[in-house]
Amino acid sequence: MIEVELTKEEIEELSQKGLISKIQQIGDQRYLIKRLRTLDIEIASDYAIDTMNSLKSRYDEGHYTKKDGSYDIDALKMDFASIYRTTCTQRCPHCFNQEDDFYIQKIIKGQKLMKWSETLALLKQAKRFGLESVKFLGIGEIFSNAQLFNILDDIRNEGLIIAIFTKGTALGDDETAKNCNYKGIETAEDLVERISQYHNVSILLGANSFVPDFQDTMVGCGKDGGVKDYTYKRNRALKLLIKHKFNDPQYGKRLALIAAPVTPKVSDETVEMYEWAIKRNMPVVTIPTMVSGKGSGELEWLLGQFEYDETLIKRYDPQKVLTREQRYTQWLIDFYSDIYVKALQLGIYDMDTLNNEGLSGYAGAAKCQQSHNGMYIRLPGSVQECPGRCIGAEIIEDLREQSLLATWIGSINHDRTVNCRALCSVKMKDLTNSNVHVCDCCRVYDNVGSMPLELEQKVLENLNTMLYCNFKTVGGY
Repeated sequence: MIEVELTKEEIEELSQKGLISKIQQIGDQRYLIKRLRTLDIEIASDYAIDTMNSLKSRYDEGHYTKKDGSYDIDALKMDFASIYRTTCTQRCPHCFNQEDDFYIQKIIKGQKLMKWSETLALLKQAKRFGLESVKFLGIGEIFSNAQLFNILDDIRNEGLIIAIFTKGTALGDDETAKNCNYKGIETAEDLVERISQYHNVSILLGANSFVPDFQDTMVGCGKDGGVKDYTYKRNRALKLLIKHKFNDPQYGKRLALIAAPVTPKVSDETVEMYEWAIKRNMPVVTIPTMVSGKGSGELEWLLGQFEYDETLIKRYDPQKVLTREQRYTQWLIDFYSDIYVKALQLGIYDMDTLNNEGLSGYAGAAKCQQSHNGMYIRLPGSVQECPGRCIGAEIIEDLREQSLLATWIGSINHDRTVNCRALCSVKMKDLTNSNVHVCDCCRVYDNVGSMPLELEQKVLENLNTMLYCNFKTVGGY
């Protein structure tokens, strides 16, 4: 909680919206408010935003009107996508924040995408309510934004911690780094070295796989002008980040590997990657499924793998008696179990803690803080529970229609408890008709969710059984 002096206007707004009872008054205009600790935010260069916003004028002027008077929305989406591609070096087929439908809908409604100055003003507001950190999620590749260092300077001046999601191409490829047009940056190492001078910046580096055939496919290598030889460049980025001490314990945990999404083809490798990286002070954030952006259809694709791939069926259902949903669930149970065995062996967790506090959606890593400590602010001003889910997780359509304070206090994230037992509070789905009760502060979505309700229960059963067997083997019982 944080003690805040509210303005009369803020008190009136909260009262009108029926939210004033959710905070504790301790003085005339002083209240105790649950901290808004973190914000995930979308950013893009002002130039890209101006170009995207200009699509509204073209739409109004009839540029996308067909001969029969109807609108050619597909052409509008294609134009938006062409602009989006200029902000990114990859063409990831599962990209969680390239949502042509979402942005086009907002643009047509006249909801302008926000420039950095507007976003910065929101962050300054959020500091009053306890903001400590921000995460940059794009759109596109952050290191293609010509304003990046001005933005980093602004954030550092506000005393905030920054986490940057990146696929790392510019951090490992000299030509890409030079093309970013940052003053004084000629090579990838120049760029890494300059970023290293911002001690409040951590890098969340994409790492689905170290096998080029798998990894290059997962970023759309060479597609529509996208980066080529990506895995080599990403690996060089990792080496340079390590060289410049991003994983040095003296400076904390400033480098993490993001395995998002994890697919059946790479899940065994992800378990080994987890152990390798943890031993080098690099947490691994594992996200088996994405249900946002271009990943909204990923669950159906995965279920299809467990319906037709004979190798997967033989491994997870040799008797062929399970549904595809049950096979998929068994894969996740095995994957989470394998990761947590590594975590127990490495001393990151003990079984008492796991039994009492539950597992994390980020297998083997810290629990997600977004679900009860933050929100996700998107370029059109829309606010959602988190980046991991877009459909069905909206908090407000446009933040410019009400204060950040009212948006936070009125959100489900504000109401969610710190001891939430959900592996992922926005991805739960009863895939196998298990009807398992997860927690009281979350709801089960019925449209795009991908996290089986019984997953935590089954993984804990596995871990406790394995622990019992180990003790019994060495004479513990």
